[in-house]
Amino acid sequence: MSEQLRLAVIGAGAMGRDHIRYIQDDADARLVAIADPMPATEQVAKDAGVPWFADYKEMLECTALDGVVIASPNHLHVPMARETIRHGIATLVEKPISDDLDDARDFAAEARASGVPVLVGQHRRHNPKVRRAKEIIASGALGKIVTVAILYNLYKPDTYYDISWRRQKGAGPILVNMVHDVDLMRYLIGEPVEIQGMSANSARGFEVEDSAVATVRFANGTLGTITLSDSAASPWNWESTARENPFFAPYDTDAYYIMGTKASLSLPRLHMFSHAGGVSDWTKPFICEVQGVREGLPHRLQLKHFERVIRGEETPLVTPEDAIKTLEVLNAVKRAADGGELVRL
Repeated sequence: MSEQLRLAVIGAGAMGRDHIRYIQDDADARLVAIADPMPATEQVAKDAGVPWFADYKEMLECTALDGVVIASPNHLHVPMARETIRHGIATLVEKPISDDLDDARDFAAEARASGVPVLVGQHRRHNPKVRRAKEIIASGALGKIVTVAILYNLYKPDTYYDISWRRQKGAGPILVNMVHDVDLMRYLIGEPVEIQGMSANSARGFEVEDSAVATVRFANGTLGTITLSDSAASPWNWESTARENPFFAPYDTDAYYIMGTKASLSLPRLHMFSHAGGVSDWTKPFICEVQGVREGLPHRLQLKHFERVIRGEETPLVTPEDAIKTLEVLNAVKRAADGGELVRL
């Protein structure tokens, strides 16, 4: 076995603590430091048995590292990633890469010029069920994809918003949560070219939206919808259905529906529906095939991929340039929702 990689985590909030746990559980990696300015996170570092730094720059200066995971608030992702690549340290930066599109583009160019690998944390792409869906679509088994419907509706506890940045511009479920759905939509279906949308904040009354609906036209002619709310008591969301995180109570249903001329596919259960006899006809009964896969937790699989990226064995599955395309779509959703306009990409 190769020598353990020395990894640090910047940001010890909910997502950062998940990354800490995944690293600690991985035989090929070793957690060596945690950086977070919140005094309460010093105890997180003590519990993990590693040094705590209030200043992440100090950590980068005095700690020997092979890789860094950035799990800070959204607006800090790019400034922190700039520092890690300046130190020549391979970086896994959580999504969204930024809440500022121009800054994200500048960073992508800087990262590319530096030669330091940067992986953006779109962990769902590492889900074996998503990989299998990609294979099914690419095989032509669904025929021409005509429509897709994505649901992300759940109720975040009110205490989630006790952290002020989550109530302010640059946060909100479009950037914090829809980013995953847009990324998978692009990965599975293709690039969006037109977007319309609406949003509302009537459930919580914060500066950011709590609900949104987007309609999408893809370059290949497919039409899609995304319906999102973090104030809906609903099981129709990826967290409840995909069983990726034990924090969320599971429910046996689906969140994505991909409809084609030959067959349709739901995710994450991978139920494929087609008409009996292989000929599409609304008078014929349906058959349902469940597409089996070998299960795996995406965050753990993402970490293994990051380790291979650090060792030069693989290139990042999601690059800053790729993440920028998702950010462009999210910005278009925001523009369409705020102004009621049709946005062309």
